[in-house]
Order: sequence, then structure tokens, then C-alpha cells
Amino acid sequence: MSDQANDNAVVLRHLLVMVVCLFAIWQVGRSIHGSVERQLFLHNQQLALKAGQTQAEEINQELRDGLSSYKSSTGIERLARERLNLAGTDEVILRLAK
Repeated sequence: MSDQANDNAVVLRHLLVMVVCLFAIWQVGRSIHGSVERQLFLHNQQLALKAGQTQAEEINQELRDGLSSYKSSTGIERLARERLNLAGTDEVILRLAK
């Protein structure tokens, strides 16, 4: 009977070790899954930020181009005429909306 009890104790110990190992493997799997999801989220966020940065750079370039056209005296005069709705006898003011 002692051998039977000893065998049962060994089997019980093996089952306990197996359950602990399976739980550890399950936790590792959950951790890996969470890390992969986080990496995908961060990658998509990085792509969105890069697209926003590119768009902002394009807008900044358009603004720089607009500023450079108003640095000359003719550009300043044109801006003043547009703002005051003034035109010479042979001039036509065209307003272009962007």
C-alpha cells in the first residue's frame, strides 16, 4: 500500500508541476500577444504622425512662398490694393480662394 501512496504522490507532484508550467506558458503567450498588439498600435501611430508632419511641412512651404512674394515692394502694393479693394483704371483685381 505504501508503494501505491508513493506513486500517487509522485503523480500528483508531476501534475502540479505540469499545471504550473502550463500556466507559465499561457502567461508568456499573453505577454507576447500584448506586446505585438502594442507594437502594431505604435507603428500605426508613427505612420499617422509622419503623414501629419509631411502635410505640415507642405503647408509651411506654401506659407514661406507666400511670404517671399510679399517682401518685394510690388508684392506689398498688390496686398494693399487687394485689402482696400483699390484698382487702377487699367487693372482688374482677381481674388483666388485657396
